[in-house]
Amino acid sequence: MTASAAPPRLRDRLLLSALEAARNAGDAIVVDTPPGVDLPALLDAGDGEVVCVVDARHMLDDLQDSAPLAPREHARDDRGDIGARARHAAHLIESASGVVIVDWEDTPTEDLSMMMAIVSHLNPGCRIRLSRNAVEDLRALAAGTTAPPWRERAGWVHALNGEHAPFMRDPRVSTLRYEQLRPFQPARLMHALDRIDAGVCGTVVRSVGFCRLATRPGVLARWEQAGSAMWLDPLDDDEGWRATVQEIALTGIDLDAADLTRRLDAAALTDAELAAGPESWLRGADPLPPWPATIDEPGA
Repeated sequence: MTASAAPPRLRDRLLLSALEAARNAGDAIVVDTPPGVDLPALLDAGDGEVVCVVDARHMLDDLQDSAPLAPREHARDDRGDIGARARHAAHLIESASGVVIVDWEDTPTEDLSMMMAIVSHLNPGCRIRLSRNAVEDLRALAAGTTAPPWRERAGWVHALNGEHAPFMRDPRVSTLRYEQLRPFQPARLMHALDRIDAGVCGTVVRSVGFCRLATRPGVLARWEQAGSAMWLDPLDDDEGWRATVQEIALTGIDLDAADLTRRLDAAALTDAELAAGPESWLRGADPLPPWPATIDEPGA
């Protein structure tokens, strides 16, 4: 199966006609992915070949849109998180075996180069095509090498494995692998994130990884950011990650890697705080949202 997936804003006449042409040609099973679709379940049900359609006019806006996917939580959904459009768009690109960019003809060359590099950094192994004909696009992307499993395609996975090598590059686009052996102090982390989101280190488009908070010792959290939306979610199973403290892949535009690293380092425990020990860490300020009560935090 080849599924054609479109980020949330892509509802224009050009895209709809392209999808209809591909459907009529019988070359693809076309699946739109509106809010509420269980993307992992959809991908697991297919054979792993996914083509993501990206509109050049809206791509950067989609990847920075922190608006919720839905105005309220779905019935029987107790996660307390209805997501953000930016994360939805990032997930679609990261899981694709191929990306088709439509309506690109009027985009300045330097902007198009930057957008193609962002796609390649978010998904280093995907094939990228500037669309000319929907049927030919899908045929070209479906041919050739077999894509790896969709869960292994994301650029952040490549970066944390030390094998991030995007095919398309642009001097304005970069991916930084950040590591820090000390836990974050939540109040200082919040301050650092506010300044980073304000653009003082460039534009961080996407960051994913793992981290630990000093006030919640013993629990490894998944770090995920898309645009201005941010999640720090506890992982129930810490097996295999007990040595991990901070390990985060950050992709963005005009990033000042040194300043970004300095600001994140400043959010980690100081020598004195580290020496004071976990009991002292628990008394530190923690303005971050609480985690579910089912998570077992030793010492808390």
